Formats: sequence, structure tokens, C-alpha cells
Amino acid sequence: MTKDTLSAIGSAMRGTLRDWPALLALAVLFAALAASAGLFITTREATAWQVFLTFALALIVPLLLSVVLAGCAYYAVGHRRAIPLVVRSLKGFWKVLLLGLPVLALTVLTVWGMDKLEARVRHDPQAEASETFSQPDGMNVPDNSAEADRPAERRKPEVRWAYVFYWSLRLLLLGVVLPLLAAHLWLAAARDGLGAALRGIHRLVARAFSPRSVFIYAVGMLLFALVPYFLLTRGAALGTGWLAVALFSARVGLALLLMLFGWLTTMTALARTFYDGGPAVVAVSTPAPATQDAPRADAPVGAAG
Repeated sequence: MTKDTLSAIGSAMRGTLRDWPALLALAVLFAALAASAGLFITTREATAWQVFLTFALALIVPLLLSVVLAGCAYYAVGHRRAIPLVVRSLKGFWKVLLLGLPVLALTVLTVWGMDKLEARVRHDPQAEASETFSQPDGMNVPDNSAEADRPAERRKPEVRWAYVFYWSLRLLLLGVVLPLLAAHLWLAAARDGLGAALRGIHRLVARAFSPRSVFIYAVGMLLFALVPYFLLTRGAALGTGWLAVALFSARVGLALLLMLFGWLTTMTALARTFYDGGPAVVAVSTPAPATQDAPRADAPVGAAG
């Protein structure tokens, strides 16, 4: 399974780079999405025009996100020409938007439930500090001695496994389960239509959480999640002034491009594995050898015997 899965991912990467016009068209849409989101975050509500722009961007950003996701899904199922891909994405983005609403509701419900669970497993910071910097047991230091001015010994904090389990479950649900389910829903809707995707929801759920699907998604996360995250947060600041701004802008652009390329590669690998049906198996039947007593098919009537 591992060899076939890595082969499918590598084939998806090569195909995405080969279809560079479609990748460029999706990159333009993704750049428009990033610019709209950045403008929405940085716009202040001071004047009537800024208030109108904020409300307009609040509608535009989800629509552009749906268009980009629809374009990735249509590309993954076989629509590789740039202009028809953009047109089809603009016509079919409502399917992604409609299927994304229940996933969004599940996300909100998951966040609410995990916040309630965090209130139960969260430790008290003051208690942890007292445990970490407390004096060792059995040590009685008089107040008038020189040892009283020595700082408290720092002890290794205790591992709180309930909190570790909580964050692991949170990352699993919000980072793997819900995005993987949404990806399969969008692929099925792009290939078979919205009705067929909803009718086969039970098969989609089983397909989404199969070992092969989870492995493809885990490998894809290296491209569209982990590498962009470390590129943005762990990069060293080089230069000063405009040079630093230019280098940071280049890092942001590279991170966004990796996010798009990684998500497109992941969707394509999932589509080729689960929605293309694989290579067609042709059943070849070998005819039974003719016996001496059996008449030939092309022999004239009465020739036998």
C-alpha cells in the first residue's frame, strides 16, 4: 500500500507541474482570496465606506474560498484546461459551499465541545508554578541564613497526560477528520454531482477514513500545512528595512503557493486512488480447444461426419 500510495502522490505532483496553465489559473484565484482576506483583516471600521467594504469582503472571502476549493476538486477529477476549469469552478462553487455548511457546523460543534473538555482537564497555572519552583522536601532553611537568598530549586514539571490527550484529540478532529471528510465530499460532488454525493454519504465516510486515504492526506499535510507553517514562523529575519519586507513577502508568497500546490496534489492523489476506478480490468477468456469430433464453425453443413 505504501509504495502504491507514494507512487500516486508522485504522479499527482508531476501532473500538476505539467498542467501549469491550470495551476496558474488557480494561483490567480488563490491570490485574489489571500488579498481579500488580508484586506478584510486590515480594514478598520471608521467611515461609511470602510464599513461597506468590510461587509462586502465578509461575503466575498467565503465565495472566493468556495471557488478555489471547487477548482481544486474539478482539476482533481480530470478537468485540466485552464479556462474551462475556471468557468466550471465559477458555475459549480455552490456545491462546495453547500457541502461545506454541515462541515462548518461540525467544526463549530467540535470547537465548542473541546472548549468544554479543556475546562475539565486544564491545570491551574499557580499550582503548577508552586510545584515547579517549590523547595525540596525535608529542606528547612532558616530565615536569617545565607541560604534564604538562594532561588528555589526548579523541578521538572509533571506530565499531565489528560491535557496531552486533549490536544491530540483536538488536532485529530480539526486537522484530519473534518478536512478529510470535506475533501471526499467535494471530490464526489465534482465527479458525480451533488445528489449522488449525498446519496452515497455512507460510502464516502468509509472511503475517507480508510488507511490509504489517511496516508495520502498525512503526506499531503507536509506540503500544504507543515512546511508553510515552519516557513512563516521559523524563518530567520534577514536584512533590515525594505530588504526585510521583501524577503518576508517572498516567504509569504512561497508559503501560499506551497499550500495551493500541496492541497491540489492531495486532492488529485485522492481522486486517482478512489474516484478514477484504477486501471480497467479486461477479462480475457481463453476458448476451449476444439476436439476432433466437434465440427468447425466455418465448415459447410453436412461436412461433419
